[in-house]
Amino acid sequence: MTPNDPTRIDLDALIELRRQAGALDLSSRPRVMTDLAGAHASGFRGRGMEFDDYRVYQPGDDLRAMDWRVTARTGTPHIRLYHEERERPVILCVDLRPAMWFATRGRFKSVCAAQAAALCAWAALENRDRVGGLCFDGDSHVEVRPGSRRQLLHWLHALSTRNAQPGQARPDAFAQLLRRLLRTARPGALVGLFSDFRGLGAMEAALLRKLGQRVELILGFAVDPIEWELPPAGRYPLIDADGQIAWIDTSQRTHRQRWTEQYRTRREAAESAARTCRAHWVELRTDRDPVESLSAALGRRRQVA
Repeated sequence: MTPNDPTRIDLDALIELRRQAGALDLSSRPRVMTDLAGAHASGFRGRGMEFDDYRVYQPGDDLRAMDWRVTARTGTPHIRLYHEERERPVILCVDLRPAMWFATRGRFKSVCAAQAAALCAWAALENRDRVGGLCFDGDSHVEVRPGSRRQLLHWLHALSTRNAQPGQARPDAFAQLLRRLLRTARPGALVGLFSDFRGLGAMEAALLRKLGQRVELILGFAVDPIEWELPPAGRYPLIDADGQIAWIDTSQRTHRQRWTEQYRTRREAAESAARTCRAHWVELRTDRDPVESLSAALGRRRQVA
């Protein structure tokens, strides 16, 4: 798959990905979905559980279902009843903050993340799940609640209209995003977060861990090869969205070490968070096809003869 414009999120390209998404396997099955050492070896949890009603506690009921607020209000022990959702809600979230509009080869990290999210969305729809999405640029966000194909197309359109880059992201943007996901994602849902995970500190890691206790998580780590290794010593031009040229000097040893260390710290923080919240890890390199990256991490759907 070769995008028409590697610097822009194109709606037609996102819709066209439906042809390739059918090979991705998002179904429930007991297998390891991450190559991170020490990660929890569980497959997707499958359908979620939705609240149905209350009833008076009876001997033998699971105490974990006890609703203490209703019990305190009525003076009689009550438990919560649930029924299994026939369709699993799926929420795909794409980071469009300024740092994501960058690449030295392939496609921008933002484009790579959007395409990976679209692939998962189409695969989920093929699996008869309800699909919605969220995208944020560090200053504002667009959210589409999980639903049918119509909601999915609405979200893809929203993604394709967010090509304008914000001047500066709020310092707490990543934390605010995770709080929103905690408010909107139902227990048992599948949540995919596609980002370069800048701004992932202790508070954000704690929020991500809390989210992982409630939902199934896919973490797509967007990265460009220059982030882990600078090119040979020399002066190189970088062009921003306005066509302005800036030069970077890679000949200074201290600069090269600091550059590498910053990337290593950010990646280790993201991988540690993925292990802690039992997430499925997907590395999304700008110089690789997102279909290949997702297939390697999530597996391919079994072909029926």
